[in-house]
Amino acid sequence: MMGEGPLLSISSLTVAFGEYRAVRDVSLEVSPGETLAIVGESGSGKSTLARSIVGLARPLAGKISFRGRDLLAMSRHELKRIRREVQMIFQDPYSSLDPHFSIRRIIGEPFEIFGYPRTERDRRVEELAVMVGLRPEQLDKYPHEFSGGQRQRIGIARAMALQPSLIICDEPVSALDVSIQSQIINLLLDLQEQSGVAYLFISHDLGVVEFLADRVAVMQGGEIVETGPTADIFERPQHPYTKSLLSSLL
Repeated sequence: MMGEGPLLSISSLTVAFGEYRAVRDVSLEVSPGETLAIVGESGSGKSTLARSIVGLARPLAGKISFRGRDLLAMSRHELKRIRREVQMIFQDPYSSLDPHFSIRRIIGEPFEIFGYPRTERDRRVEELAVMVGLRPEQLDKYPHEFSGGQRQRIGIARAMALQPSLIICDEPVSALDVSIQSQIINLLLDLQEQSGVAYLFISHDLGVVEFLADRVAVMQGGEIVETGPTADIFERPQHPYTKSLLSSLL
């Protein structure tokens, strides 16, 4: 389902916290409908890169373009329109959900923000619940009443609400049991097949990445040290750091 031209383009991006540069001169592209995985050890800059794309971390230098438009140069009003197309799934499926909101309100919040009529909002929320494997009668419950895997399904439903073109998945299965991880990964693949959504998939789990990703970018010390098709990275790694990461799979 990959289309023509990049959906997301990052050029020479640097993100700093004081004197520390968490992301250094990173460039990458995500095409429509593909999954690009970013892998690396903890502290390599993966999550900081993801957060900068959605405006949660302000870059020191560089450019982030979505469909050819510079996100860093947009007004708040323009960015709100882009938010319909770029969503995020977080690592912790509990802390990312407001414990005071019902599941119906959590999934329906994007529709409320963008002014959807109540009847359409209710209909879409029920459709989304079913789409991610929840039952409509569960919608009036609260996050603490659900398991970790169910809470991540709620987060996925919320991210899919406005039919985005790109979802940034920041370690979305790392907090889950292995058996539940496979269910969530398969759900993400099914949703991608149905909708054509692209994923920027942040992970340190190389087994998950090998199964899910079309391409892989390897981060070390805030820099991209190697990138390529998944099969090439796993079968013919070039950079010593990539080789050392893959040695853990042997």
